[in-house]
Amino acid sequence: MRFDQIPFADREPAENSTPSHVLASIATTTPDRRNVLRGMMIAAATAALVPFEWLATRRQAEAGPTSEWTSSNCTDGYPQGYNEQSNNWWSSGPAACFGGWRRGSYPCSGGWHFEGFRSYSDEGYTSTRIATACGAGSTKKNAWRWTASGSVYRCSDASTRTVWNSGESYTDLTISMCRI
Repeated sequence: MRFDQIPFADREPAENSTPSHVLASIATTTPDRRNVLRGMMIAAATAALVPFEWLATRRQAEAGPTSEWTSSNCTDGYPQGYNEQSNNWWSSGPAACFGGWRRGSYPCSGGWHFEGFRSYSDEGYTSTRIATACGAGSTKKNAWRWTASGSVYRCSDASTRTVWNSGESYTDLTISMCRI
């Protein structure tokens, strides 16, 4: 077939033209009601069951690092110590940890910074624990302990991507302040 033989969609067909055999058979075919209903039932069942299949086969993501400096005054991780910074996430509590774009007890899960997705107000958070920010020199860990107001806390690091309802996003280090 040549391109010049393909008819134009916006022009009348030639007087002596006939539809192709395939088009002629489609135009005269009437579907059986049972086949139509069978197709609709299969489509509805598929649409309803596929999400369950996805949930059943989803594998749990591997947890990020959970190594920590265990000295309760953090001298093993930060020999010079640090000045605590107040919480600036969605929960209150004493100043214990420092650093990071946000700090506080909101991102705690099982004593460590949560991993995965959470949302609050108009923000969605996707966090992954890291072991590249906590400590001095070449030895770094995911968390350190700190004593504040008579309690011991684990300050755990994660890289968190925040997305607002407006579509704007920001990724930075966040710290969870988990009481242990």
